[in-house]
Amino acid sequence: MNQMMRIGVGDPRGSQKPIRIVVVGENGTGKSSLIMAASDASFHPKIPPLLPHTNLPSELFSDPIPVTIIDTSSRPKDKGEVVKQVKEADAIILTFAFDRPESYSRLSEYWLPLFRQLEVRVPIIVAGHRADIKRDHNQSSIEQIRTHMMQQFREIETSFDWSAQDVNHARWLARDVIKHAQQAVIHPLRPIYDQETNSLKPFCVAALKRVFILSCHNSDFVLNDADLNDIQVKCFNKQLMPYQSKAIRKTVQVRCPFGVNEIGLTWVGFLFLNTYLVEQGRIKTVWTILRKFGYNNDLRLADSMIPYSSFKREADQSVQLTYAAIEFLKEVYEFFDQDEDDNLEPHEMGYIFQTAPESPWKEAPYKDAVEKSKIGGLSFQAFLSLWSLMTLIDPARSLEYLIYIRYPYDPSSAILVTRKRELDRKEQTSRRKVVQCFVFGPKNAGKSALLNRLIGRPYDDANRNGSAEERYAVNMVDNSGEIAYTKRTLVMKEIRYPEDGFLLSSEALASCDVAIFVYDSSDESSWKGAIDLLAEVATFSKDEGFEFPCLMVAAKADLYPFPMEFQESTRVTQEIGIEAPIPVSSKLGDVDYLFLKIIAAAVHPHLCIPKIESKKKRSWELINRSLMAVSIGTAALVIGMASFRLYAGRKHS
Repeated sequence: MNQMMRIGVGDPRGSQKPIRIVVVGENGTGKSSLIMAASDASFHPKIPPLLPHTNLPSELFSDPIPVTIIDTSSRPKDKGEVVKQVKEADAIILTFAFDRPESYSRLSEYWLPLFRQLEVRVPIIVAGHRADIKRDHNQSSIEQIRTHMMQQFREIETSFDWSAQDVNHARWLARDVIKHAQQAVIHPLRPIYDQETNSLKPFCVAALKRVFILSCHNSDFVLNDADLNDIQVKCFNKQLMPYQSKAIRKTVQVRCPFGVNEIGLTWVGFLFLNTYLVEQGRIKTVWTILRKFGYNNDLRLADSMIPYSSFKREADQSVQLTYAAIEFLKEVYEFFDQDEDDNLEPHEMGYIFQTAPESPWKEAPYKDAVEKSKIGGLSFQAFLSLWSLMTLIDPARSLEYLIYIRYPYDPSSAILVTRKRELDRKEQTSRRKVVQCFVFGPKNAGKSALLNRLIGRPYDDANRNGSAEERYAVNMVDNSGEIAYTKRTLVMKEIRYPEDGFLLSSEALASCDVAIFVYDSSDESSWKGAIDLLAEVATFSKDEGFEFPCLMVAAKADLYPFPMEFQESTRVTQEIGIEAPIPVSSKLGDVDYLFLKIIAAAVHPHLCIPKIESKKKRSWELINRSLMAVSIGTAALVIGMASFRLYAGRKHS
């Protein structure tokens, strides 16, 4: 690993754009002197109040990336410009003078709080100027100052002391400060190391765990000499000599006895070794390894690792997992389902994502989207459903996490872009294995209850209002008795009730395979609201060129229907060319037939499309004739709803 120390890396940002280092601090604390000393070999006793931007060539640094140093004013009236420069900085050098205690106090009283207020997230290096670097009688007090400051403000990367009075050392000391600032940008400490706990951060541990497992070419998960050499060659383009491998094992064994066995480095030893390198100031070595395995400065996979072109698609195309990906996920599930009970418990799930930054499903929309056991476990069907949902709505994230859990093939082979829905309609069939159903309906119509039923949740009569937010539910539906291809994955997306006009963009609506419009069959106003929504959605989708099957759902079938509900709803659906409303009762659990109907509608996308004239073609004569038949209410004036209000209002005319 000592050989690793002498190998440089390229610019992680993928360009030779200069690194901007901004120098700030109180007047007389050596800002300009530091810049001048770093940029010129000679000492200048007369330095202007504010230096122009100073460029240091890439040849001065071990990592050949140029640096631009920006001097700043100490005058209060120039604070706005200082703030601007700080916000644009890649790193900050904050100066103070050891012989001026008030300048040190200003660090904690003004400068560092200001950076926190500005939400500065770049490395901060503190440079303390000493009047006479040859005097060392106060070295202990200097160390106390530095230690106290770094403990109080953890955002400080490190601190240096330097002096411009010794001509022979000024340039060397100043450049050392600048070089450290540059290195702190290229190889930042904060993402990988927690200075409070003196340990590697979880994201770094996860990344190194993936590196370790990928590098172990034997079944016992131990890095032998050949594995260590492979890492050396891959990351540093140089062979690791046998004596060097032996030295690495000895170093680890002395400090971490469980880190080595008769074969080589264990995971504990590999983790210790990387921690040791960081603590010894060899952070560049750790970053070199991480970047060679595809990580960026946030310890996530770099964009270059994710084949974005593989899921480039039109608005009405979708993305789903391939057979190869499904088989891989099945193997992963079976490996980590240790008790083979088809119930992946939370701790077992944690093992799957131990090489990822975190579980991708801890937050919405995934957190409550599938059926779970009482202890939060997932069946394979639920596990695969979550992957299907993530692939559908965020294919980049899905590929990213497949790579984290070590998908063994080309990542682009894991996903498939379906053909356009327009072609499906022409051929009168769709082979999509994942069906996305948008669930529309007025408030309290029973939308949330349907989603809950899809994922096996019991009906909750005390919580009938549902949620005002959009949510997903996903599960597999066995349609082998109805149509071919046996199981399909049904994704139901509950659409928030619109209170101030239509809420979906054409691109969002284009991703819908089937739309259902849910109404409370015991409430006539709920029926009218659902018809209005159907009119608006169908009109908008036709105008935008993204038509899809629509179904009406008569929810709460366990209650008494409103008068003439069956006749009214049947007549309207017949006249617009879709099926009669499907009666369901979430309370009684009578909903499985609905899920089969949704899948059937998706498989035959040319059917159940409302026959409605486009807004762009509808004549004013039709609109006026429709409006005359509508009951009083300003909502009836919406052009897209007019023709449907005609049917809803006939019983009152």
